[in-house]
Amino acid sequence: MVSKKKFEALDAQRNKTIDSLSVVLNSTRDDYNKHRQIYARDAKQKEYWIDSVSAEIKRLSADTLNLSTSLRKAISNYEAERKKLTEVEKRLNEKDAEQKKRNRQIDSLQQILLVKQNRLAQLEQMIEKNKDEAANLKKILNEALKSFDASELNVYIKDGKVYVAMEEKLLFKSGSSAIDKRGKEAIIKLGKILETNIETEILIEGHTDNVGADAFNWKLSNERALSVVQILTENTKILPERITASGRGMHKPVADNSSPEGKQKNRRIEIILVPKLNSLYDLMNK
Repeated sequence: MVSKKKFEALDAQRNKTIDSLSVVLNSTRDDYNKHRQIYARDAKQKEYWIDSVSAEIKRLSADTLNLSTSLRKAISNYEAERKKLTEVEKRLNEKDAEQKKRNRQIDSLQQILLVKQNRLAQLEQMIEKNKDEAANLKKILNEALKSFDASELNVYIKDGKVYVAMEEKLLFKSGSSAIDKRGKEAIIKLGKILETNIETEILIEGHTDNVGADAFNWKLSNERALSVVQILTENTKILPERITASGRGMHKPVADNSSPEGKQKNRRIEIILVPKLNSLYDLMNK
């Protein structure tokens, strides 16, 4: 059996413990409420943050999708443009190659043109030289043959050739191919000049009027040309290979055969002095 005093002491101790526990309980409850409020606030903040992050993620996802689409379009456009640029570059390279080819062709043509211009200049110089030589030869022949009347003999230049036209009355009797003394003198004088003029070919042509048969005129004109050849080869040092003789008959008249004067002009010997043009032909054929 417990004494009253001990009971009161135990009861006081119990009450003190209860009070102490009550204080602890209240303090714990206060801490709990406080932490619960803090947690609730933090949870709300975290929920807001999560919502914000989720919204941002959603926005970024949409932006990423848009950017991906735009990037794919950009890449596609880039590839298309790159392909176009490649084609343009290819065409430019082809045009550049074509232009270079044309430039080479132009350079080649310019070189050819330059060669042709030089050749043309040389040809012109040769032609001028031949003209000067023909004029000089005409002058020499006129001086050497000045004792013969102009109605008997005429020296002139035609197409770069020197012509010595001798009429029938200087050389032959009518219908004959035998050359008279005066005619022989003229031919020999002419031949002596041509001896040293070795760069000249000598073409002798016989001509008649239209009187008589064609066959007779052919024969007579040819015989007269050969008579001139005979005098030149027998009385000068002219090489025979420089001489060509032909009969033209009545087919190359220089005057109208309807008049006596015209017939007289057509009955003639033409000694045509042709400059050797071997150098000129060689240059033209290069």
